[in-house]
Amino acid sequence: MSAGPSNYLMRTVRWTLSAISILIVNGCANDIEKQKRLESGHILTVALENLADRYIEPIQPRGMSINGLRKLIAIDPSLSIEETETEITFNAKGSPLTRYKSPEDTDVHEWADLTVKLVNQAREQSSTLAQLSEEETHKLLLSGIIEDTDKYSRYLPPNAAGRSRATRDGFGGIGVVLDQMNDRVIIRDVTPNNPAAKAGLRAKDEITHIDGKSILGLSLKRVAKLLRGEVSKPVEIGVSRKGSENNLSFTVIRDHVIRQSVVSRHTENFLILRIKSFNQGTVSTLRKSIVRAVKEMGSGLKGIVLDLRNNPGGLLDQAIAVADLFMVNGRIISTKGRHAESNQIFNATPGEVLAGMPVAVLINGRSASAAEIVAAALRDSGRAALIGSTSYGKGTVQTIVRLPNTAEYHLTWARILAPSGQTLDSQGIVPVICTNISRVRLNELKTALDESSENLTAIQNIYRPQATLPHYSRERKLACPPSSVRPIDDLKTAKLLLMNKKIYQATIAHPPTNLAER
Repeated sequence: MSAGPSNYLMRTVRWTLSAISILIVNGCANDIEKQKRLESGHILTVALENLADRYIEPIQPRGMSINGLRKLIAIDPSLSIEETETEITFNAKGSPLTRYKSPEDTDVHEWADLTVKLVNQAREQSSTLAQLSEEETHKLLLSGIIEDTDKYSRYLPPNAAGRSRATRDGFGGIGVVLDQMNDRVIIRDVTPNNPAAKAGLRAKDEITHIDGKSILGLSLKRVAKLLRGEVSKPVEIGVSRKGSENNLSFTVIRDHVIRQSVVSRHTENFLILRIKSFNQGTVSTLRKSIVRAVKEMGSGLKGIVLDLRNNPGGLLDQAIAVADLFMVNGRIISTKGRHAESNQIFNATPGEVLAGMPVAVLINGRSASAAEIVAAALRDSGRAALIGSTSYGKGTVQTIVRLPNTAEYHLTWARILAPSGQTLDSQGIVPVICTNISRVRLNELKTALDESSENLTAIQNIYRPQATLPHYSRERKLACPPSSVRPIDDLKTAKLLLMNKKIYQATIAHPPTNLAER
């Protein structure tokens, strides 16, 4: 699921389709120049079919095609399209050039064919359009097709789609994080158990050569691209290391690398687990972090803080699996949409990591999508206390449609319902303890949460404006407005709450009642 501040909750739709064909034809006064010409409506057919079939609201090929065409020809003011119920007219320089009988509103193939004809005519009439590359033409046309949907549905051109796939599914790489200081490319971090670490590369190494060629003057983006490549294919990396008289050379065998989405640490008998996003490696990394902490801390572990602040979301299955780690039974979420496959119910499975261990979840205004699913499931099941400020409020699921040109459509196809039945969209999750309050009240809150205090009334008096209202009310959200910051007070408050057993139990004792049919 993608959301809000950038990013993404997703379910992938795979397509095995041939790439579209582009040919070039154009004539000048005394010379004929070859020019790109859209010859196949295949890519348009795939786009229109999936939008008509999978988008959460009914949407017809007619409107999508007209929107796409208008987006494309808008770059040349001399061109325009007019439509009536029965005709589509293409105008050039204020005069009608061609007229076509309108296909049936729902006829995907006829609208795709007509769109191709009109695109080619527009390119013949406009030198501005004729100069567009294949990718630029597709970007305008296909983004226009989806423009009137919702703010989370979007078209990703091939390069952007590739980066998105790498973020959520991984890529062939070596497992390093890079920084650039002036013209120097420095390894900021080496991911454990990945190729770079196994080969002997270290943080603070300066990369000087890749496959025998100097990287001096290359951008950080270009260097990162050179380090990526086919899995199992080696890359030679030359580095300058402080303390070594000569430059060092390492042969690193690329492997499938998934970006680290979980950062763990333990302090003062608490395990702090920050989830930055939800990708294919999130739940496995989280589980390993918990197991490692138990081995290191043993009976000294008193509670877990799950930090979901500034987490924009990610993969739906990973969010469900993370929630399931802490739950024994009950609903995690349900989804509802127009497509039959979008209506699903996800329940917890038997077994729980660290059963009975107190858990606090930190959220803020940039916790969105998959992060909100986890927060809502743990809140509604009575498994965790939520602390911070109201979350973003992205309550929809996006499905990913791979297009024949390797681009992607991210289409909204379902709404999310929390176990309580609450819809999350535009509402967000409101924490039981709000830290987005004045400094004076926040200090009062922390004092009241001191382990020696069991005065629940004192705690409630501080956050009463939102604590006494229904979980789904607008007033409750406004009483603890979203915040984009990650104050250290959130973590301090969470630790105090987890140590105060009576207050902690009070905050998780009354999960919200069912609000809607699921």
